[in-house]
Amino acid sequence: MNRAALLIPHYNNPQGLIASLASIGSDEAIDVVVVDDGSVREKIDEAACHAAFRAQGALRFVYLPQNRGIEHALNTGLQHIVDAGYEFAARLDCDDLVMPDRFAKQIAYFDAHADVMLLGSAVTFFDASGDRFTVNQPQTHEAIVLQMHDDNAFTHPAVMFRISAVREIGLYPTDCLAAEDFAYFWRFVARYRTANLAEVLTKSEYNDAGISMSRRRIQQAARIKLLWRHFDWTPRSAVKMTKATTSLILPLAVARTIKRIIGRKNWS
Repeated sequence: MNRAALLIPHYNNPQGLIASLASIGSDEAIDVVVVDDGSVREKIDEAACHAAFRAQGALRFVYLPQNRGIEHALNTGLQHIVDAGYEFAARLDCDDLVMPDRFAKQIAYFDAHADVMLLGSAVTFFDASGDRFTVNQPQTHEAIVLQMHDDNAFTHPAVMFRISAVREIGLYPTDCLAAEDFAYFWRFVARYRTANLAEVLTKSEYNDAGISMSRRRIQQAARIKLLWRHFDWTPRSAVKMTKATTSLILPLAVARTIKRIIGRKNWS
């Protein structure tokens, strides 16, 4: 068993899963736990997955009897990783790609910074036309805290975190639909030191069918709920709350136009 396990939820996207597994470097010491969230239309081809996976680790599949949503799939996989005794858990979504040495670099950072419990990185978003834009998340814990009062300071498919922290704070919350990562990372930020690496270690697919687009209003409502939960009564928090509320009210096309005008490429 390796020190780290990669958690990948799957739902009707076997080709995306194969692409993600194939991107993992052959020298990486990483086990993978794939949780199928009740796929019916397009099921996992385990043989093709094993053929694509070249890393130095085990590939395991967990099948849920019915589709319950990503929050439940994540928690099923994370509990499996906790019970197995891994030291670290990493995340990736189907279709997303990793740099060949991503996990080795994240583990090395953890080994050099014993107080850090959650670690992300810069992420490049891509679609069928190629790379679209890169999101450079804040690197220091202090900058991360400020960012969290505006929006998620971590890109979910790029993170790795310590299982020792999971044993203290629990699994992903299920009361913030489509924003379970934002809610979960707030737990880390409020209690531990966190960081982001400046280097791009993950490429994430960008498409209008993703959760951030197809469930935008649900996600935005959950975001406002979280911002209010962590509201610190400063003028900055008030401004960020107003911004989030405005984003919820505006149609997506209008929000995109405004963000283009002000130079924001990491659209919400």
